Amino acid sequence: MIKRFRVQNYKALRDVSLELTPMHVLIGPNDSGKTSILEAIAAFCRSVDRQLSHAFTGSWEGQELIWHAERDLPISLAASIELDTGTVDYQISLTFRNAGRDVQLNEESARLESESEPMRIGAKGDSLSGVYRSAFRNEPSADTIRKRARSIYDSLLGVHSYRWNPRFLALPVAPDSKRRFRMDPSGFGLALCLDDILGYDRDRFIRLEDRFRTIFPQFRSIKLLPEPAFRSPIDDPEEIPILHKSDGKGIHFELTAGDQLISASHVSDGVLLVLAYLTILHFPQPPRVMLVEEPENGIHPKRLQDVLSILRDLVNEQTRTQVVMTTHSPYVVDQFKPEEVTLCQKQKDGSICVRRLSESGPVRDQLDVFTLGEIWTAEGDEALAERAATATETGK
Repeated sequence: MIKRFRVQNYKALRDVSLELTPMHVLIGPNDSGKTSILEAIAAFCRSVDRQLSHAFTGSWEGQELIWHAERDLPISLAASIELDTGTVDYQISLTFRNAGRDVQLNEESARLESESEPMRIGAKGDSLSGVYRSAFRNEPSADTIRKRARSIYDSLLGVHSYRWNPRFLALPVAPDSKRRFRMDPSGFGLALCLDDILGYDRDRFIRLEDRFRTIFPQFRSIKLLPEPAFRSPIDDPEEIPILHKSDGKGIHFELTAGDQLISASHVSDGVLLVLAYLTILHFPQPPRVMLVEEPENGIHPKRLQDVLSILRDLVNEQTRTQVVMTTHSPYVVDQFKPEEVTLCQKQKDGSICVRRLSESGPVRDQLDVFTLGEIWTAEGDEALAERAATATETGK
């Protein structure tokens, strides 16, 4: 699990450090750096099993991702990672060329709590991280480096980032062995993930279906039926959906009353979103790190409690899974403890600062009377941030 994360010089994140819990939520106004923090965490995790230029997703080139596009300013990503054997501080610093999507290693190191000096892992100027070379590609390296790299690789491998679009969740999907137990950030691939679970372990699929019915009793069963479908490139770093027609399977729901079948394209957004979260929960190997943008979108507040309960179960049942999300919803914040919520704000110079709500005086003063979401709504971001700073500085 990532206990602490620090990012420097990425977009508006000039120098941001935050403490993370197994399930954590970022709040704040629009353009306050919440999404950028998720992107930075995703890039940090993605660097262990792919080219560095593919670690950063979205549409960009040259030095557009760097703070104020300053020439030759490195982007640094660092974290304290909790392992079975202790905590390791892992840091990777990257440089970006003037044009294209060209990223090179500037510095990479890892240090255990018991060590006074960090261990150097990667080679400056390389297009791959040292963790990637040692742990994933098994390239020759010292045994101590290989062992350290493997522990970092195992802790960060398989980050999942989601901002689900119900229209993509509903699409029939063509078979693809490279897409096994994996959805795109948009949600494309849900039908295939369900089919993978069914084929891998029918009892697991039945448990998923049973829990789905407790939330939506109007449905008797979930069926995956052959129909015209779509396929899409896997792990496109630019995350531009490109769909091609093919044959595959689609999701259909059997109603409790009668034998009528309803295709996924004709059910509510909330049904598909809850099903997608349940699908992740029932993966045989859930993600180590799951990043979710605004889980409240398209979901009724009551159903939102179901979604957050599913994510809590994911973290509790899969003790190595960590969930970090963003939200604008006080209903979401109500389900968290103050130490699990970080407030993000933009400062006058355009940089981002963060504070945990556990440092806020108003939160500590009012939590016995009001919910966390109510305090946030009543006080507002500015008041909480200012008073949080005062509470931290004075030690109150």
